[in-house]
Amino acid sequence: MRFQRARWQSGRLAQEWRTRFPDLFDDDDLRLATSQPAFHFYEWLGAIVLHHTTGYLSLVESTSSRRILGSSSSWLSYFRAPYGTRSATGARPVRRHASDLLMYAENLSDWFFCEVIGPRNRLRDEQTRKFELLANMTAKPVGLLEFRLA
Repeated sequence: MRFQRARWQSGRLAQEWRTRFPDLFDDDDLRLATSQPAFHFYEWLGAIVLHHTTGYLSLVESTSSRRILGSSSSWLSYFRAPYGTRSATGARPVRRHASDLLMYAENLSDWFFCEVIGPRNRLRDEQTRKFELLANMTAKPVGLLEFRLA
């Protein structure tokens, strides 16, 4: 995995994955990944792993919404709704970033959120609370994909 991380930080791996998986990553994803080379490796790897295991497509950190249906879609606005709404208590707005991945069936019949955790990261209490709220608001699960070093 270290070799892949080095290729990621150089930008070569992100470009390769963008080319190899055009349904998963678009130019906005590539721009974000190459402008922040220390980040997003595990999110992209998670999108690829989940695509291979479920067949679902992904939005990485919900940056590439135009790829699905365009910004006027009511389906897409459904996903954007949790980002700007207040919590169930009304006390504090939910942060814009819902989860690392939005995984969805190509025919749009099903979807779920997924948070990706790298080997040196951990899920914070704030994230756990936010994901529970998001799951309650959408009646959809928020999965956790955790990568560990062997």
